Amino acid sequence: MPMNAEPWFPSVIWNADVQGIDNSKLQEFAYEKQKKDPGRNISNYVGYQSNDIQAGESEEVDKLVTYIDSAVNEIAQSVGIKPVTLYNVWVNVNPKYAYNQSHHHQDALFSGVYYVNATPEQGNINFMRNDGAEYHIPADMISQPHHFNSSKTTYPAKTGSLYVFPGWLHHSVDGNLSDTDRISISFNCGRK
Repeated sequence: MPMNAEPWFPSVIWNADVQGIDNSKLQEFAYEKQKKDPGRNISNYVGYQSNDIQAGESEEVDKLVTYIDSAVNEIAQSVGIKPVTLYNVWVNVNPKYAYNQSHHHQDALFSGVYYVNATPEQGNINFMRNDGAEYHIPADMISQPHHFNSSKTTYPAKTGSLYVFPGWLHHSVDGNLSDTDRISISFNCGRK
């Protein structure tokens, strides 16, 4: 007799290829920000992470933020969450060998990243489940990878890609193995 499957407590990762954003303007802004702002070190190794970007610093960033705000609020509505606000945004510039250690975004309901200039050899983003399932699903019991039995998934670093995920979902970014900087803009959303 077939049983009904109900996916409780899922770790959803939303993604889109964003159109209409001038990544060359965002890249120029990222390098200007890096020159003026000493930045901060949270999960980044070798790379640069700016302090929060303020509204009005860049027209193109403001345009991207408007897109993200709309997209995240559609996501929130689709999962039964009241409207949220994007409360901080920052730029990341990661040269050769730079990476981000595993971390989550405390107090964020949704977090995300938009890739301004990126290719897979510049470091993909990895998401790890943190519900303890790895202690209950022995590797030799897995006949084929599936959302249910996987402990990690990887999404490619790709110019124009936007990934949105729950702030509590642990993630890391692989090292940049190219001679070109990986540039991204990250953000957190929460209570309005």
